[in-house]
Amino acid sequence: MTLSDRLRFDGRIALVTGAAAGIGRTTARLLGERGARSVHLLDLDGKGLADAAAEVEGAGAGATAHVLDAADWEGLSALVPQLGPVSLLVNAAGNTAGSSFVDLGRDEWDATLRSHLRSTFVTCRLFAPGMVDRGDGRIVNIASVAGKRGGGFLGKTAYAGAKAGVNGLTKAIARELAALGVRVNSVNPGLTDTRRLESLRSDPQVWSRCLAAVPLGRVATTEEVAAAILYLLSDASAYVTGETLNVDGGVAME
Repeated sequence: MTLSDRLRFDGRIALVTGAAAGIGRTTARLLGERGARSVHLLDLDGKGLADAAAEVEGAGAGATAHVLDAADWEGLSALVPQLGPVSLLVNAAGNTAGSSFVDLGRDEWDATLRSHLRSTFVTCRLFAPGMVDRGDGRIVNIASVAGKRGGGFLGKTAYAGAKAGVNGLTKAIARELAALGVRVNSVNPGLTDTRRLESLRSDPQVWSRCLAAVPLGRVATTEEVAAAILYLLSDASAYVTGETLNVDGGVAME
């Protein structure tokens, strides 16, 4: 089998949360381009989700849009039997939270943990049993360099805490499911070219400082982050589980 063959997903069914925009949307499209049979897209943004589904279909895969909160245990539980044998799961859902610790309120804290950590737990918990039954599954959770550094360019305490939790949860699930045929990894993006950067770009001085903190001196494209996700979902990474891959231009190098 060639490396190109190992990076294909022919016949597989995928679920991508946070699929209406950014990294999730690009990942869904690339899964379609690389042969996935169908991609289920989950998000609260109905318009963005419909556009993303059209892109997946244009890439050659079936696509189904589901306007649903990934942290909604009951709603997602009802959906699971309808989706078929999902063997690829990408958790890209999440908000941003920029309050400093001394200004952080309980509502923002709870909402941020729900958006990132609870949603990752819910999707993994609901889809992993089917993967275990089939002895085949690959999960990639999108965390952030902020989870390693105690904060980032956009997210402060709540965001960093939630993303650190995603990385810890990833390792715990990976350890338990490794012998059962399911691999679980996470990706830590840094500055990535999505609409979330608009607030930083609006101030030239702030933007200059952000770029200066990146050894490669630029932002990532969503395709560059999605390429790392696809690698971890693919047969090319068959001996990799419980790992966190930084895609951050060198910000958090160790």
